[in-house]
Amino acid sequence: MRRHFGQAALLCLVFSIAPSAQALTEVTGFGSNPGNLKMFKFVPSGLPANAPLVVALHGCAQSAAAYDAETGWEALANRWKFALLLPQQQSGNNSSSCFNWFEAGDIARGSGEALSIKQMVDRMRSDHATDATRSYVTGLSAGGGMTAVMLATYPDVFAGGAIVAGIPYNCGTGVSAAFSCMNPGSDLSPTQWGNKVRAASSHSGSWPIVSIWHGDADTTVRPVNLTESMEQWTNVHGIDQTADLQDTLGGYPHKVYKDAAGVPKVETVLITGMGHGTPVDPGTGEAQCGTAGAYILDVNLCSSYYIGRFWGLDNLDNVPPSVSLSAPSAGAAVSGSVTVSANASDAVGVAQVEFLLDGMLLGSDASAPYSVIWNSATSANGSHILQARATDLAGNVASSSAISVSVSGGVSDTSAPTVDLVFPSPGATLSGTVTLSADANDNFGVTEVTFLLDGAVLGTGNRSAQAGPWTLDWNTTSTSNGSHSLSVQARDAAGNVGSDSATSITVTQNLPALDETFSNRDNAGDYTDSTGWSGSFVANAANATASISGSQSAYGAASSGLSCSTGLKTQFFTRSVTLGANPRLSYARLLNLKANTNSSYSAYFKVLVNGALVDQQSVSNSTYVDSAWQRREDISLSTYANQTVTLRFEVGANANVCLEAWARANIDDIRIANAQQDADVTPPTVNLTAPVNGSTVSGTATLSATASDGTSVSKVEFYANGSLLGSDTEAPFSLSWNSASVANGSYALMAKAYDPAGNVGSDDDTQVTVSNGGTGGTQVLSFSSEDANDGYIKANADGSSPAIGTLESSLGLALGRGSDSKYNRAMLSFDTSTLPDNAVILSASLSVTYRSGSGDPWASPAGNTLVIDVINGCLGGCGVETSDYAATASASAVAELLKFTNGTQNSSAFNSSGLGAINRSGRTQLKLRFSANPTATRYVTINGATAATLRVEYQVP
Repeated sequence: MRRHFGQAALLCLVFSIAPSAQALTEVTGFGSNPGNLKMFKFVPSGLPANAPLVVALHGCAQSAAAYDAETGWEALANRWKFALLLPQQQSGNNSSSCFNWFEAGDIARGSGEALSIKQMVDRMRSDHATDATRSYVTGLSAGGGMTAVMLATYPDVFAGGAIVAGIPYNCGTGVSAAFSCMNPGSDLSPTQWGNKVRAASSHSGSWPIVSIWHGDADTTVRPVNLTESMEQWTNVHGIDQTADLQDTLGGYPHKVYKDAAGVPKVETVLITGMGHGTPVDPGTGEAQCGTAGAYILDVNLCSSYYIGRFWGLDNLDNVPPSVSLSAPSAGAAVSGSVTVSANASDAVGVAQVEFLLDGMLLGSDASAPYSVIWNSATSANGSHILQARATDLAGNVASSSAISVSVSGGVSDTSAPTVDLVFPSPGATLSGTVTLSADANDNFGVTEVTFLLDGAVLGTGNRSAQAGPWTLDWNTTSTSNGSHSLSVQARDAAGNVGSDSATSITVTQNLPALDETFSNRDNAGDYTDSTGWSGSFVANAANATASISGSQSAYGAASSGLSCSTGLKTQFFTRSVTLGANPRLSYARLLNLKANTNSSYSAYFKVLVNGALVDQQSVSNSTYVDSAWQRREDISLSTYANQTVTLRFEVGANANVCLEAWARANIDDIRIANAQQDADVTPPTVNLTAPVNGSTVSGTATLSATASDGTSVSKVEFYANGSLLGSDTEAPFSLSWNSASVANGSYALMAKAYDPAGNVGSDDDTQVTVSNGGTGGTQVLSFSSEDANDGYIKANADGSSPAIGTLESSLGLALGRGSDSKYNRAMLSFDTSTLPDNAVILSASLSVTYRSGSGDPWASPAGNTLVIDVINGCLGGCGVETSDYAATASASAVAELLKFTNGTQNSSAFNSSGLGAINRSGRTQLKLRFSANPTATRYVTINGATAATLRVEYQVP
């Protein structure tokens, strides 16, 4: 069954138009092609036998030719002599031409699109004798998601892969799950991710090596997916999630994860400042490739080149070049214009030689003889250090010995460098290991920065780039608690020394209750340093922390909506924290509040502790914008001293007409100082004491539990078969349960206890039997529709070109003919698995709620009816799919909904076929449709989410 998703344009959205690569050849007849894909290839002239094969998968709305032309893979195939395969999605499979990385039928071995791509690989091997041990796959966005699919389902086919702005394998199936995977992302353990891959095949051999690329400013597919993909594939390889190598690739953070033998198995490249797309570096240089365009982003780094090298396609060595300075000679006295030259050689080839003056780049040369001109008259008189650094075509780097020369006729340098300690700030309280940071500048260059503690040298700083800051990691645990002074000195080549004024700080190993800079200093990739945060805020590239490399902030945006969506909308960010005797809250904020339509409009930002306001900014019929980061310092929380509390940041926007109000907030540098207690991480203990395990209950039964905690128990919840029955907030903890409200049978009872810190303990070893008098009387269950699986599909009059409707949130579920001349049908899903397996269903009906409408679809044509089809289970996936529009139901037209123009409408009773189609062990889907297509724009919309109710009356024999 093929699936056609209109919403797939949002699933890894990539639109790009580029010139076609004329050399591509379409191939047909490559197998059964169950995924209905197209196959294109590029074979360079002179392709040797047993050459590698690269499979490149485009993003949404792209073509094979466009992706090939923009990403540089064809040029690399010509250079390195490998065959290139480019599968192409068809709009008949997915209306936005996205590979269906989120569809169960397309991500399993031996089926759908995954099998089609595998059959293309087989055809390439047959036609061009490619090396069966050197096939690789890569892709962007939706293509990146499908790359993970191919690596997981056919690890025996692919030796390696590269996921660019993609998703871990089997993150979720269906449209709703796909959206969630993209943003905010799915947080599973490495083992959980790895198990998904291991379950995809019976493979027992070696696993593909994987290169993972992502932009840290990607708001379409959140960069947390890089971390989750890394965890998935390191776990598959049986290695840990601690990088064995951390360096930079073209200036961007690069991590390599190796096995016990030191062989790289997984690498990650995080492109700072880059949004959603493929990194390229247009040009003719050895390491350059690609053409910049929409979602093909020029960041001065060609991902295709470095991916190919990671796979070993360049056939280059790992032996570094040799390099030595040939002029001037060591100890030479120089003046005026000086030629600095070097000799460099490599078994394969030298890419460039760089020349360094006092550790700073003087210039570079890409061809022999290697030299640069140094105008020494612009340098200070005195001693200087020269050095050459050579890079070969494989990226191996070697440096020459450094030599010293003496400059005369230059500038007399008597100016000391300027230097400033930028972290920590004056008055800061420090503990554990911190990174000191300083900015230093000099007219001829800074050669050294030294950090001092109480006037004594603490250490010499380092910097990762030509421009600062200079940093030093300082373990404060070896320093006595109390007040100390930090200072910094900078030295230039002439020996001039500059100093900043001392900064007073406090060292205490009594850790703060909270210290959150969103800096990714724990290398988790999610930019949340402290565990325990939850809510709807997301990581954002803006940050107030100048001292932390790659720091981000937490961002929340509440909007009243763009489509006449009125009322209050909120977003929040929260966690539990244990406070000390004199707690004080500090944080940085950047606000944008807009509510200037009328006096009923409002927007706010609030900071709450246990629901009480401790800081805020609000507007009504006005606006407020922070032009720069605002630091809110030392807000007293003494009211909550020595308590475990809930800290919450919240934004809200309220509107009463069809114009947007918004509240947007960036939050950074959250700190609660002067904590005297460790955070509570110990869950309460709980024991379900009644009824006893194995007992039989009837009528009203009392559920009882005992619970205790080191602090206190805030509540105990009681469950039956996983469904919450109720809770009690005070001891003795108990609940009255009307067992007659459920079917006779076996039930698993559970009690959950919560403490104020949010820790949870549970007791789930009690099984009881409900017996309420044999056959009993008639029972009724009402099921609410599932928001995640509801939606509507629109199509032409003949059912062609179906697409998922995208206006559910603003207009509801559409039925009838819309203003776009499309005909709409709605899908509602209900989890009816709580019906007893032996239930005799006596009657059923559906109730829906009117949302809006236009015209009278029941009168177009005359006598038109709105009917209900019943599906036992799900049509394909349980999420709404384009194929649902015309798919055959288990029972058709089992009931109808009479004309209604407001309020709630109940359907007629389901006929016997409809009753027989209700699923007692899983989901029941209902399709709502007009029996005839309206002849004009006439439609009705109903509320989605959980607004629809399926009522089922039954008896248990």
